[in-house]
Order: sequence, then structure tokens, then C-alpha cells
Amino acid sequence: MAKLIQYSTKASAYDGPFDSVVGWAAAGMGYLLITDHGKLVVIDGGNREDGEDFLALLRKYGGEKPEIDLWIVTHPHLDHYGALLTIAEREELFSSLTVKKLVYDFPRAFRSAKGKGIEYAFPHFDTILRATGAERHTPLTGEEMSVDGMKIGFFYVPADVTILDNPNQLSLILQVTAGKKKILFTGDAYRRNLEIVLWRYPAEKLASDILQMPHHGLCDTGYEPFYRAVDAKTLLIPISIAGDRTMHSDAYGDEPEANLAAERNAAEIFKAFEGTREIAL
Repeated sequence: MAKLIQYSTKASAYDGPFDSVVGWAAAGMGYLLITDHGKLVVIDGGNREDGEDFLALLRKYGGEKPEIDLWIVTHPHLDHYGALLTIAEREELFSSLTVKKLVYDFPRAFRSAKGKGIEYAFPHFDTILRATGAERHTPLTGEEMSVDGMKIGFFYVPADVTILDNPNQLSLILQVTAGKKKILFTGDAYRRNLEIVLWRYPAEKLASDILQMPHHGLCDTGYEPFYRAVDAKTLLIPISIAGDRTMHSDAYGDEPEANLAAERNAAEIFKAFEGTREIAL
């Protein structure tokens, strides 16, 4: 039976100050998808501190030397690809797994609203590719990949970006069809990305059983028409204790309302700080 694993990152246990003054501590994000016949697909993985634990998770489901058919990195933020970088920097770790294909797209011309680029990520991914020997693949909008009957369709890639504010806007948005379920992953997408996807695809295409909430379910993103089209009854929220508490307070007024509406529409919600969760597909 196909499975989806939401990994509980170390940062998701954070329960300290959380606001625009001290900063919104990132919770990290990592998912493992397992096909009916045991093939492995990874999305992100978590921060640097998660490297060993995430590898242990891969071994739990893939044996002593797991083979990853696809490792998809949504965007160039360390709380999403840091675990993979930690593995790639330590021979005793990267020698104990195989990554066949690494899927990502980080446009070198990107500049944030403050003029910052993502140059830091390029040597990191040189290290990852060299250590793992993985083939690099750059996805295209509308492309569909398949692993053992599991389908991965890309709805949004960085080439779609028209307003460049933050590396979160580079997040891949992809839909996975596995078993009897459809899962929509949004990485740290911002509202503009969600608007583009909703403009491009009809609701019946976006409709998914499971939705990974964008940018850890925080109030700086979210778009209620998008959530209505997806109409997911199961939500995955890679959020910390502090982040979840803040988003369910009045600290940001009505800003979290779109995300809270998605929660009200859901039948079940899995939050990263509650522990690593296995979901049958």
C-alpha cells in the first residue's frame, strides 16, 4: 500500500517567541512518499540538524541502504534542503543511500525585493550532486513524472514568477497521485503563486484529498479561492508549536483568515510538531 510520511522536524518543537520583531522561526519541512511496491520519493527533508534523523526515516522504510528514485527540493531555503546537505557533506551518511534523480529549479537571475540573490544555494547543490551522484532534473510547468505508478505533476515552477519578492516564491507546486489519493504540495508558496495556479488550472484539476499548507500555514500567505478549488479534507502543516499558537491567536488580526478557513473545511489536520505521521494512500 502506498504511504505518505510527514516528518516531524526538530525545529517544529520550537515554543518560544514568535512575531515579526524576533522573527518567524522556520519549522522546516520533509515528506517521504512510498509507492505500492516500496519505491521512495522525497520532498525536501528538513534543516541541517535533521540530516541524521531523516536518513534514519529513509532506512526505516527503504532498508539499510535506501534508494531514492526522486528527491524533489521545492525551493532554496535551508530549512527545506538542509537535511540533504548535511547528508551530502558526510561520507558515512551519503555512502549509505542512493539518490537517482534530484529535481529542483533555482533561477540564477533571481533577486528578492531587497536585492538579495540565492547564490548561497549553488555551491550547496554542487556538493549534493557530487556526493550523491544524482542526475539533476529541471521540471517544466505541466510536466508529469512517474515512479512505479505514482504520478507527480508540476503545476508551478520558478519560470512562472513574474514578481520576485522572496525565494519562497520560487517554490515548486506539484500534485502527487498515489493509491486512491491526490496530494498537493505547495512548499513555501506565496499568494501570487497560488493565484497563478488557480488562473491556469480548473478546480477539477486542482482538487486534492490532501493539501500541504503553503509556508508552514503562516499568515503571510494563503488564498481562500485556491483552497476552495483544492477542497482538501486532510491538511498537512509543517509548523512549529509557537507558529501554530500564534496563527490561532489575534496577533495578526484577520491575516490568517484564509488559512483558518481551509482548516475549518478539513476533516483532519496533521501538524509537524505532533510527531512524524504515516498516512495510508
